[in-house]
Amino acid sequence: MGGKGHSSRSQPDHRAPTPTPQPLPGISVITPSFNQGRYLRQCIESVRDQGYPGLEHVVMDGGSDDSTVPILRSFGDRVRWRSGPDGGQAAAINQGIRETTGDYVLWLNSDDFLRPGALHALGACAAANPDADLIYARADMVDGRGERTRAYPTFAFKRSDLRRKCYVCQPSVLIRRAALERVGLLSEALDLCFDYELWLRIGREGQLVFCDRVVAASRHYGQTKTASRRLRALIEAGYLMRAHFGVASTRWSAKWVAHRWSLDRSRFLTPWGVFTALASAKRYRDRFDARRAPSPRGRRLLAALERPPVLHASLGITPAPEPKPGVGHESSAKRSGAAAS
Repeated sequence: MGGKGHSSRSQPDHRAPTPTPQPLPGISVITPSFNQGRYLRQCIESVRDQGYPGLEHVVMDGGSDDSTVPILRSFGDRVRWRSGPDGGQAAAINQGIRETTGDYVLWLNSDDFLRPGALHALGACAAANPDADLIYARADMVDGRGERTRAYPTFAFKRSDLRRKCYVCQPSVLIRRAALERVGLLSEALDLCFDYELWLRIGREGQLVFCDRVVAASRHYGQTKTASRRLRALIEAGYLMRAHFGVASTRWSAKWVAHRWSLDRSRFLTPWGVFTALASAKRYRDRFDARRAPSPRGRRLLAALERPPVLHASLGITPAPEPKPGVGHESSAKRSGAAAS
């Protein structure tokens, strides 16, 4: 009688319920390209091998005269593409965004590539953070052969840090289309820093979420625009600092001095070299100080940054006609006039 028996009534289950997997959002991948035939096939195949449901991929080629078009044709109707002169890399990406329909957008330059499972990781992060305007992840830096050299220096989002450096690696970024409807597309007035400017624009009020997984490979070699036009990149960054914050940060001034050092070390290897470096940093900060009148060229650039291109016709842009599904379009215009993308 005093023994412990088991009740016939069912006991409550205190285990946590299994979360219901969120459906993956639609993703559109846009690849701008110009004379990158030696890397293009790897880029396209890295997207195709993702096995992501409902994926859109469009290649916007600037009228390449290398092996690009034969490579695109070799994919048949499995890749949507067009080739012909464009307005530059940012314009090509913007046009690709307008011609696609995914809830999220990722642009992948033709010399970069995705790691296996990248889109599933980004898509799952987006589904788990539906209010996020931008998802970014880790990426590897690779050389011209595609061999890993080091990790891209990135970390969890902090708005104040984004002013000091661009720690968001572009091929790892997934952008919510609704965010682009709100803040606008890439600034076509910029040739090198249009991605960083968009991060700053979204980051002013939007939500950025870090996905702690390696999803992409960013190729760095001597012929990339960023590597071969470092001076121009630093000038564009200075104008971004002026437009968004009123003055260039100390870190960007230091980057300017470091670049000047790499061009002519003899100027700094003197008894007064420290003063030369400080004066160079001050000139950079003064040049991009909003309290000073910009040059005519700078004034035009700043005006363009205030009015980025928009996504929809209702905002003043007439969308391009819908391309025929699965059919590449090759412009009959002369290729020699194409802008580098």
